[in-house]
Amino acid sequence: MKLKQTRIRTTTKLLSGIENNSNFVLGTKLTEDIQKKLMDTFEVEEIKADILIFPPPFLGIMSERNSIGEYIAQTDKPKETAYRAQEWELDDWGGYPHSGTSYVPYKRYPRKFIEPKEMKLVTTLTSADEMFLLINKFFKNNEQDQSDIKFAANLMLEIFGEVEAFNLDNENNIIEIKPIETVNWEILPPGERIWEAFRNNEKVNVSRSEQTLIKERFDFIEQFKPDSVRKGIGGYTGYLIFEFKDKNMFIFDSIIYGDATYIFEDSWEHVSKMTKKEIINQNLAKDRIIHNKGWKRSLRKHLENN
Repeated sequence: MKLKQTRIRTTTKLLSGIENNSNFVLGTKLTEDIQKKLMDTFEVEEIKADILIFPPPFLGIMSERNSIGEYIAQTDKPKETAYRAQEWELDDWGGYPHSGTSYVPYKRYPRKFIEPKEMKLVTTLTSADEMFLLINKFFKNNEQDQSDIKFAANLMLEIFGEVEAFNLDNENNIIEIKPIETVNWEILPPGERIWEAFRNNEKVNVSRSEQTLIKERFDFIEQFKPDSVRKGIGGYTGYLIFEFKDKNMFIFDSIIYGDATYIFEDSWEHVSKMTKKEIINQNLAKDRIIHNKGWKRSLRKHLENN
């Protein structure tokens, strides 16, 4: 059944035409309105089959959870020390004012990280020459898949305002969703300021104090003259990778995911294909440096001792 609304709480109506334990896909037909949305929001220049899109996190809460994940406070556990940016101003003994921005410790409940789903959209052409925009995942109408089905449906509704479940049978003629290579990173041109590289529609949803410290972090890393700086696109929007070839080292940081800086030692071929889950998995990174007052000292050890 096709739904046109803002979100769903259950999948009952959506799956009314899907038999139990049968396979199906979620998406919508590529109408003129959907095509316009693809061109305006995702800068798709030509509508054709096999376009893969990773929705950026700034389209709404579902897009944010899909590409970044989320934290849930664990209120049943003791509070821990965390850090947040805060501007300050004070007068010295001579009455002269001083001001600045720094990370200030505070107590909060531990947060459980819910990994991003990382669902993508793909344009698909059927054997009947009809074009569809689908979530690039096959679903089964059973209890185990209900959570992902509802998530994917709400992602479609958030972005396009409509979603439909399609049976995988000869009548619909929906062809197999093929794996498609996609580019998640683009190199910033030499001389382009990192902060200015993010377009106006890529909103930085952080406080002014946090923005000040983010800029300071980027400026500090640039002092060590990285060989290249790449910014994430699509679902990787907000992430930056600084490459140091002689050290075989990549530094990941973000303007929207501001807990820590991640350091990897690997080939670009492998690093460029890492999922968001792999980037933030502490076990895969060589080091995870928390954004606090000791950040510069900890990062300097990697940049100077390699």
